[in-house]
Amino acid sequence: MSHALSSSRPLPFEQGPPRFDVGLAPIEPQAWLMPDDQADWLAPKNALMDTESDAVFASVTGSMPGQLEAAQLVATACGQSFDPGEPPLFAASRLVSDDLVLMEMREGAWTNTALCLCSPTFFSAHEAIGKSLFALHRPVPGGDPGLGGRISRVFSLLRDELVLERFNWTVQWSDARYTPDATPLRAAATAAALDAARDALHVRVERQTIRRLPQTGAVLFTIRIRLYRLADLLADQALASAFQQAWHEANQDVRAYKKWESLERHVAALLCDYAGNP
Repeated sequence: MSHALSSSRPLPFEQGPPRFDVGLAPIEPQAWLMPDDQADWLAPKNALMDTESDAVFASVTGSMPGQLEAAQLVATACGQSFDPGEPPLFAASRLVSDDLVLMEMREGAWTNTALCLCSPTFFSAHEAIGKSLFALHRPVPGGDPGLGGRISRVFSLLRDELVLERFNWTVQWSDARYTPDATPLRAAATAAALDAARDALHVRVERQTIRRLPQTGAVLFTIRIRLYRLADLLADQALASAFQQAWHEANQDVRAYKKWESLERHVAALLCDYAGNP
């Protein structure tokens, strides 16, 4: 993945359709979590954590050392401290817009042992907790064992102080960040008139990073969500051309996995309006 995507407005569709590959590239450690360009999400995120803590956080027995090391690393990067009265990973998640996912080796497989998931792209913390990389990637075409195995090897070979970054993207109906279940969004899109697409369609970009925790050997996986109204992007001719190409080049496996069928007519209408294509 190109370092150009690490700009203030990473738009990975400029590099083509979503791909089921590892796509990780190194970044400077100081660029890991700061500056947090999505800091406006912190207040509603913390409110969500206060009201839905059981829904957004999960952990397994034995994860506390890894949680604590991860929380200390996040707090140091932010120049802040975390509340010692809360589970460490949960408390550290209050400091950044990113979701935090702790992966540890369990019974020979990298396994999710704790996570705080406030901006999930259509899955929940309790669906992920306790699952291996292979199980987490099973829904992805070629994910188990192919992609899961490749990511597992990357995890196992991570060096201290190395931070790796990748981007993923999709299109969704609405600007909601907390989306553990996409069913209501897809139902709304299916029922909506075409003129609703201009305000409702958004490109959802995931900025993902991984880094090794030196003391415990765990891996901390972070996810930062950025949302862009598609109509605003299409107003730029170059972006409209790039998006149109990426959208049309996405193969059927991608479209089926992303469940884009409810959005197809809306995207086509916007492309017609903004890209000048029939």
